[in-house]
Amino acid sequence: MQQRSRWQMAIPYLVLLSVILVVFTILIVNHIRNREIERWQTELLATAQHLSAQAQSLFQYPAPAAELTALAQSTQSTFGISVTFLDAQGAIMGTSLNPAQQTQNFLDLPSVAEALSSGSGIHITEDEITATVLIQGDGAEILGLVHLQAQPGYYHMDLDWLSWLVPTVLVISALAVVFMNLIIQDESRRPIEMLTIAVQQMSLGNFKTLKFPDTQGELNELTTALRTMAEHLGSYITTLTSEQSKLNAVLNQMTDGVLITDSEGRVQLVNPTAARLFQMDEKSALGRSIVEVLRYHQLVELWENAKSGERQSTMLEIGPQHIFLQVVGIPLKSALPGSTLMILQDLTQLRRLETVRRDFISNVSHELRTPLASLKALAETLHEGALDDPPAAHRFILRMETEIDNLTQLVNELLELSRIESGKVSLSFQRIQACNLLRPAYERMSLQAERAGLELILDCQPDLPVVFADPDRITQVMINLIHNAIKFTPPGGKITISAYLDRHNIVFFVRDTGVGIARKDLGRIFERFYKADRARAGGGTGLGLSIARHMIESHGGYIWAESEEDKGSTLYFSLPIA
Repeated sequence: MQQRSRWQMAIPYLVLLSVILVVFTILIVNHIRNREIERWQTELLATAQHLSAQAQSLFQYPAPAAELTALAQSTQSTFGISVTFLDAQGAIMGTSLNPAQQTQNFLDLPSVAEALSSGSGIHITEDEITATVLIQGDGAEILGLVHLQAQPGYYHMDLDWLSWLVPTVLVISALAVVFMNLIIQDESRRPIEMLTIAVQQMSLGNFKTLKFPDTQGELNELTTALRTMAEHLGSYITTLTSEQSKLNAVLNQMTDGVLITDSEGRVQLVNPTAARLFQMDEKSALGRSIVEVLRYHQLVELWENAKSGERQSTMLEIGPQHIFLQVVGIPLKSALPGSTLMILQDLTQLRRLETVRRDFISNVSHELRTPLASLKALAETLHEGALDDPPAAHRFILRMETEIDNLTQLVNELLELSRIESGKVSLSFQRIQACNLLRPAYERMSLQAERAGLELILDCQPDLPVVFADPDRITQVMINLIHNAIKFTPPGGKITISAYLDRHNIVFFVRDTGVGIARKDLGRIFERFYKADRARAGGGTGLGLSIARHMIESHGGYIWAESEEDKGSTLYFSLPIA
């Protein structure tokens, strides 16, 4: 760019110099040519006068043709010009012209006509220059005329040397101008170039490593102003960048969604949490209307009410994931007039915890109420006289022990879940064949399945790879899954336990032909204290599957369920291959 600028400044000078040289050359050439023509006219007329004086005596001869012709030819051989002697009527008396050139009528020539009227005449054309002088006798009578013809080569100057002299001078002058221009501009433009670079750096956000020239005169004030401006702008931008970084850090790390719109409802800011809640891209959301971004009429109505100047809030559930939101709309009156701030708080987990708490209280209350009521009834029966009937007293005491065992199981499951979630359960890992993990649970639950009128089937391939697991804990998981299948499978049903290889994992499963699990419950059956509607009619705390999930996850595996109502369920869990 600097080179182009230099040439832009040099080109006008070069053009001006070229024009001056060309015009000067044309003027000089024309002047030289005109001076030469004038000189040759004078010399030609002088030669004609001299020949006129010589021919005067010859015209007085009786037959002067031979002498005049000899004089004409001698003059042509000496000076290179054609000479013709004419009588007063224009007839040729002697000439150096060949016969082909003698066909013209000399009296029609301009120089001849001028000589007849004024004594001498000269005429110039592109092809020749002619001069004519009268030959007069002693009495001033007209004896004849002497007519001279000179070809262009005779009087034209050879100016070809100017054809190379002018370009040479032009090139030398141009080089001199360019050289001087570069020298002058290097000195004069260096401060301007440094200021230009400094301004370009400022436009790119660099205010720390700027270089300003040490100038005097007119540029000194400009340099001082730019240096002061750079210092102030750098300080302001550093402060703003720091504040912007803090704001971005806060917005990006907030667990609440933040969205700001202008007065027309166009989204001006959205943080990652808000983008995640509404499954949108942050950049694509900017500039779009709030209707397109939020897509819920309750939120649009809240924004419209908040825009009018009053703080608004609402709670709603959105999306297929049933996200529960509390939304607050705040008009930004003084900070950003016309803009509205919307804060989106995801209360889904709190709501779920509240549901778990209610389920826990309901389930535990139910599980405690039944054995406690039985114990109270049995104790009252014993107190009212059953102690006097030993067989009845013994039977009641056995039932009391059973109820106490149920209470003990409830307490143990609660303690077990608490230990698992806190990471205080010790695991004894070992390499073990997959079928050896299924067989103990099968043997322990076979009798219970038989009493329930169910067929329990063990189907395991003996060539499956070994896994790295705690056998006792995995057996406990299998027992919980089989017990769950027995509880929800009507008599005559079938329960299958098996395992298969899936890439780098062994997948274990328990499949039953029972009542199945509703789709709405399928994703929550592994939550603490959660019991499906059909499970609420039966016993149990709802902790067994939650314990199983935590135990499998502590082995680096994954547990899930598949089911179709009234056609049975399959509960799976995977363990990595050792």
